[in-house]
Amino acid sequence: MPTSAASSIMEALRGSTDPEQRERIAGYLKTSDLEFLGVKLPGIHSAVKKHIRGLEAQELEQTMLDLWSEDVYEFKRAAIDVMERYVKKGDPTIAIRVCSEWLDEGLDTWALLDPLASNCIGQLLIRDWDSVEGILGTWRTSENFWRRRATILPYLQLALKRNYKDEYAEPILDALLPHLADDEFFVAKAVGWVLRELSKRDPDVVREFIEKHESEMTPLAVREGSKKLK
Repeated sequence: MPTSAASSIMEALRGSTDPEQRERIAGYLKTSDLEFLGVKLPGIHSAVKKHIRGLEAQELEQTMLDLWSEDVYEFKRAAIDVMERYVKKGDPTIAIRVCSEWLDEGLDTWALLDPLASNCIGQLLIRDWDSVEGILGTWRTSENFWRRRATILPYLQLALKRNYKDEYAEPILDALLPHLADDEFFVAKAVGWVLRELSKRDPDVVREFIEKHESEMTPLAVREGSKKLK
């Protein structure tokens, strides 16, 4: 039986179904086999915010698990919103374990992977650096390319203006090294994305990195990573 919060969120989202938006999302997220309701992100965020207000960590945990168990895109996206709240007040060991399980259970689109990796795992990395970085290191050679992408995008969170510190540059770049030659589109794109974001904070270090490693990098990663460099 789902928690009261999970049931309320699912009811709210089903009540916001938009057939035209559903067709647009299904066409855009072609890698996914999930059901789509056609609810835009602001609607998902609003439903979650309304129904998890005041919940304790244990209640948040069960709510996000209940939402993720449904094969509906909007419910899984709502679960990630709840996870974002959980990582701020819950047990980081539980959070990273659940994130890892989700990577193998029903995650088949960048639209779920990206917020999970950047917003959730990225915040966990900042909160519990040694433990989370060690876990990410064990994912880097995974055959699951979504998991490989998930080892890169947490470092995007570190490169954002609101979080960035000069000492983050080295671990960000170190995290990219194992993936420079990975020609899987979603992995190469992630490498370039993190480099591009880091170049807004420290263009010289990114320019030097690309010049040093260009022969190892995929053209996509070089192109995406260089976009903000002059």
